[in-house]
Amino acid sequence: MRRPEPAHPTEVIDVGLQSERTYLAWQRTALAFAGVGALLLYTGLSRGPALAIPGGLGLLTGVVLLAWARPRYRLMVAAAGSGRAVADRRMVVGVATAATLLALAGFAVLLAAARHSTA
Repeated sequence: MRRPEPAHPTEVIDVGLQSERTYLAWQRTALAFAGVGALLLYTGLSRGPALAIPGGLGLLTGVVLLAWARPRYRLMVAAAGSGRAVADRRMVVGVATAATLLALAGFAVLLAAARHSTA
């Protein structure tokens, strides 16, 4: 069954709101980076600068992603209106790599905390 066409097709650019959901997902990702980065930074400042560096980088990554999300959203909405795709695989790979490195840094913090509590 085919959907009826809207009365004004230019008003409905993104019927399924994919652009909005993607924007919100990037915001959540940025906030997760910033949150984990802030926790690592806090822990690193009390336990040593080696842990503060990944925390600062995670916090910075979160801020950059949050600032990047809005212009990217506008680009996606404009592309949806013209019918072209704007997939950016390099950004996805970069964020996945950063998330993996931040997770490993968090794991290192947990190991260091466990080592200090048994000593």
